Amino acid sequence: MMSYLGLYELINLFCVLLLVVLVLHCKVGMGISTTQRRFRRAAITLMVFYASDAIWYAMDCAAIPQIRWISILLKTVYFLSASVAGYFWFIFMGTLSDAKLMRSRKSILFSGSLVVAHFLLAVINVFTGILFRIDENMMYSRGPVFGLQYLVIYAYLASAGFHALYMANRNYVERARYIVIATFPIIPAISALFQLFYWRVPYNCMAFTLSVLIMYLNELGDQVSREPLTGLANRKHFMHALEEGMKEHEEDGKLYLFMIDMNRFKQINDTFGHVEGDKAILMTADALREACSELHRKIVIARYGGDEFALVAELEEAGEAERLKEEIFSKLADQNAKILLSYKLSLCIGVARYTQEVKGIRSLIVEADTELYKEKEKAHAAEE
Repeated sequence: MMSYLGLYELINLFCVLLLVVLVLHCKVGMGISTTQRRFRRAAITLMVFYASDAIWYAMDCAAIPQIRWISILLKTVYFLSASVAGYFWFIFMGTLSDAKLMRSRKSILFSGSLVVAHFLLAVINVFTGILFRIDENMMYSRGPVFGLQYLVIYAYLASAGFHALYMANRNYVERARYIVIATFPIIPAISALFQLFYWRVPYNCMAFTLSVLIMYLNELGDQVSREPLTGLANRKHFMHALEEGMKEHEEDGKLYLFMIDMNRFKQINDTFGHVEGDKAILMTADALREACSELHRKIVIARYGGDEFALVAELEEAGEAERLKEEIFSKLADQNAKILLSYKLSLCIGVARYTQEVKGIRSLIVEADTELYKEKEKAHAAEE
């Protein structure tokens, strides 16, 4: 038993230190304050989970004085902190995958009912041993409903994972990101099986930390490639996506570039101020997302600069490009109807198809811009 102690404590310490680094770094890396706060809360709860496990194991190995009531307390904190961590990761994952549940404080609090139930079981366990027992000889054993504790943890993680998969199926634009979120529970679930049968190695500690690191790095990479106000791709990421798309569709003609410009944006800024201007940009970005979300095609949407947006899409034919264009106009009309404004948002869209005759990125952008300016001239003529 003692031979495992050093490795066990070292693994726990390393995982705690890694989480400390992520918590400190998320002040810069995660971007959105609510997301930061929820990530930090979930990570800190995991640290408590690891620390209670490490201290209890040291006591179980007689490396520190064995006191029965302290041992029971540590094991209780271990399981309860695991449930609370599962709950907080459920909230964090739901925030990332835009779950409606996370928009209501009442719903968030109600979803913590499983943690409350676990707490009540932990209190009852002190007198009955239904979850676990530690006898006078410091021998630890599992109770008849021991498995309920793991059920609480993985019920939270699984439900958040399934919601992320649901969003990945609905929103093709964000599909890759949602799939990474959905895979978060898989590694801990596998580790739980090992932990049940061979608990002298902290599999859960390693598994959770690895999953946290994967999701954090994915979100961090996602933030680096996004424009801060809208959350759409930034210009650099868009140009890279366009270049890759042109290489892939050099011969089949299935790549389309949409250059999109907001009408009268300067007038909105000058009349209503920059805060309202930002609101107009966000509403336009939402309309673009909604128009593209259910189209099962590879699409990258970007804020190209100022009041300009760009969209690169893999489409089967020109008719599909036209339908997407009309869908964008329809979703923008929905945005106008949804919120009573002193102005109406409208767009001009220029579309260019990449063919072998187009020589390079610059030529494709010029072609789309040319179509855009034609649309703007028509719009100005209609207003006169």
